[in-house]
Amino acid sequence: MDGNLLPHPTFEFKRSQAFLLVGAVLAVHLWLLSGSPAWFAPRVDTPQRTATFITRQIELAQPRAPQVPRKAPTQTAAPATSPSPTTPTVSPDATADQLATQQEIDDLSAQLTAPVALPARSASGVDLPPFNRATPTAENFNASEVTAFKPPLSARMKYTVKGDVRSLNYSASGELVWQQDGERYNARLEVAAFLLGSRVQTSSGLLGTEGLMPLRFGDKSRSELAAHFQRDKNIISFSANTPDVPLLKGAQDRLSVVLQLSALLAADPTRYPAGTMLSFQTVSQREAEVWQFVVEKEELLSLPYGDVPSLKLNRNPRKEFDQRIELWFAPGLDYLPVRLRITNANGDAVDQLLRSLEKTSP
Repeated sequence: MDGNLLPHPTFEFKRSQAFLLVGAVLAVHLWLLSGSPAWFAPRVDTPQRTATFITRQIELAQPRAPQVPRKAPTQTAAPATSPSPTTPTVSPDATADQLATQQEIDDLSAQLTAPVALPARSASGVDLPPFNRATPTAENFNASEVTAFKPPLSARMKYTVKGDVRSLNYSASGELVWQQDGERYNARLEVAAFLLGSRVQTSSGLLGTEGLMPLRFGDKSRSELAAHFQRDKNIISFSANTPDVPLLKGAQDRLSVVLQLSALLAADPTRYPAGTMLSFQTVSQREAEVWQFVVEKEELLSLPYGDVPSLKLNRNPRKEFDQRIELWFAPGLDYLPVRLRITNANGDAVDQLLRSLEKTSP
């Protein structure tokens, strides 16, 4: 009776074996821990250990340069040392394009601050000479040294605009109003298309020792963004809240640079033979970069205005998404811009052709 409550002999035997086995395992485990063998201890990957491992793997993956026997050092006089230029501080969050733009501006700043002796020439009664394409004597133009400057008289120019966007052609109208009184200037360019709306760029500023000296540049489609040339502080600020940039001597905006080229060519065309490069710090509504124009050749254009002898300048793309900008200036029309063609990297283009020209009062 109540036999089920008695200990089962087989169960007692197995339980004792289990206790012995567990005890043996614990004893071995404690012995291993007490010895702390390196191959048994769990590995803890600290950040320093992980960084060292990754660095070592990168070094091993690098192709090794062939070993070159080292020559015995020779005793040479130590070269004279000169203080290194100060490196501009760049934000670590800056993009590659911003770094490239900053480097271009720094390079141009070094060029503009170098002393350059430019001969003064008379700007009156000089016709555009034929180019000597075989042996050009072109030189780079220093935007900080304007020795001859002749802004065009006030005028209103109307253009026929032809565009190509994703293989779709469209037509628009354009108008450039240029006003100057010898001390100040105002420029306004508007391009409007049916159902597409309009875009207006404005530039206003002074006429001084640097030619056109912008104070404000505006760009408006739906809303307007502007760049302000704070000449008392030598900075350019933007209403788009992008960072300020240094104001370099001879700086222009995207509209004034066209009229600046016009004024330089009109004052002394002999100074700009084919191959001459003209560099400017050029400001948009959001940033500043270096634009370089190359004097190319004379061309006879067939425009809505008529047949016009012209001089072509070209801004070639320098980076992946740069625009190609081609400009034609007419010597017989005070070197005013009679054609402007802009081509994007994806092939979209807009071509602005002079249709009418009217001289106006300041």
